[in-house]
Amino acid sequence: MSIDQGKIAADTLQRSWVIAVYRAPKEPSTARVAAWRRLHRLGALYVGPSVCLIPRGLTEQKALDQIADGVRSAGGTFDMLVVDAFSEETQALVAGRFNSARDAEYSEVIERAQALKVELEREGGRGKFTFAEDEENEADLDKLKRWLGTIGRRDLFGAPGRSAAEQSVREAADVLQRFAERAARLEEETPP
Repeated sequence: MSIDQGKIAADTLQRSWVIAVYRAPKEPSTARVAAWRRLHRLGALYVGPSVCLIPRGLTEQKALDQIADGVRSAGGTFDMLVVDAFSEETQALVAGRFNSARDAEYSEVIERAQALKVELEREGGRGKFTFAEDEENEADLDKLKRWLGTIGRRDLFGAPGRSAAEQSVREAADVLQRFAERAARLEEETPP
């Protein structure tokens, strides 16, 4: 495949969408909630109750089939429609809403990164420079980095909140690094 063909294929994938329409029983809510979670993880943009758009570049047929099987086995329905392209106006509207959804996720990352920094500053203020505290916060930071990566993979249209979220996670990593350095230094200086 030539570079131009690759660019055209990538552009087509970015402009084409899967519309998922489903009905799942309200009770028990297991299938409905599972579908909602899994579709969101794929990057679905809900445009109505149980109706969502997923950029075709993010869809995996196997994942959609598993979601459909779960809804259908619970007695519901699940339909998938492929739209090759929307009008320019509709594409801009949908991409804007998609970016807003990603920005909401990026805002959550920023909030969690800020909370991590506050936690480290609070524990540092208490003199709790321990390995256990470092390890706990390192696990939280790793989780935050994974989550940021997941959102980034869904961010096909360049949501503006991404850079602030990345910066906030870097700052949290820097605060954790300084905390760990101080904890290590204090442990080395304290006789057993």
